[in-house]
Amino acid sequence: MTENRLELLECYLSTLLEKASVSQQRNAAIVASRFALDRTSLSDPIVEQALKAIELGNFSDDSLREKIESLVNQLDEIQWNLQDKMEEGETDISTYIAAFQQARSANSLYFALDANALIAATESIYEADAATDDLATLKQIILESFKHQSGSGEAIIETQIA
Repeated sequence: MTENRLELLECYLSTLLEKASVSQQRNAAIVASRFALDRTSLSDPIVEQALKAIELGNFSDDSLREKIESLVNQLDEIQWNLQDKMEEGETDISTYIAAFQQARSANSLYFALDANALIAATESIYEADAATDDLATLKQIILESFKHQSGSGEAIIETQIA
């Protein structure tokens, strides 16, 4: 099995996702990527196209995932260059951090497109946390969405883990 990086940050949520339905895992990935994209104000036509694909349940479009990966690579290159400039005193830390956060939010969307729903959920959440540094709020939103999906609240979440 693939390493679950979310487990390193939030064991409870990771365990919950491992026991969740595919639908819940997919929803968690969508919530995480939207959360990161909204918080970092990343806007791009390919991002909108990918979000629509995810919401329609299309996780098999390899060309779309490649386009998002290309965007991630472009944003990573920008943030690495800004990191170098920051270290040389040519730019400020806030500019670098904003670029880093946008790259991570794009990566959250990239992972949300993964064919494996568990990987999509855990990796999207991991990257969304890297983008926003607000795992507590994201976790709360995901748990609320689980309650709405199950229709009967916290008891369902607790029994899924047991």
